[in-house]
Amino acid sequence: MSAGYSSLSLAHGDETHVVEKTQFIGIDSAAGKVVKQFHNALKTGNEALVRQSLAENVQIYEGGKVDRSLAEYASHHLHADMAYLKGLTITLTEHQVAITGDIAISTAISHAQGEYKSKSVDSISMETLVLTKQVDGTWKIIHVHWS
Repeated sequence: MSAGYSSLSLAHGDETHVVEKTQFIGIDSAAGKVVKQFHNALKTGNEALVRQSLAENVQIYEGGKVDRSLAEYASHHLHADMAYLKGLTITLTEHQVAITGDIAISTAISHAQGEYKSKSVDSISMETLVLTKQVDGTWKIIHVHWS
């Protein structure tokens, strides 16, 4: 996951915002459990569970690039993402899952600390996931945006 900034974030300067510790909403929903499963699978290197969490037509936006399918992500960035997360401690500071009908939107902010390729990591990441309810009632991630 990249720790970059969008170009619009520069317009806000050094503004600070108070974050309530109660910003954990909907995480125990069925969709929220898929998001947790996805995060855990990436962190533990469980490729089968990552694949189970993602739709075949998932689009993953990260660092100015896009993977337009599960197959593309698996062949390009999946293993690098798992290797990156393996040596880090990830602390969720905010996570909300909102469900409307057959669509769920998960937004999260996390703090990553640790070491990757002998370099210290201390970064804040933001994530937006969109999930859809499948015909069989399960949830799949169809869109990922990491910044």
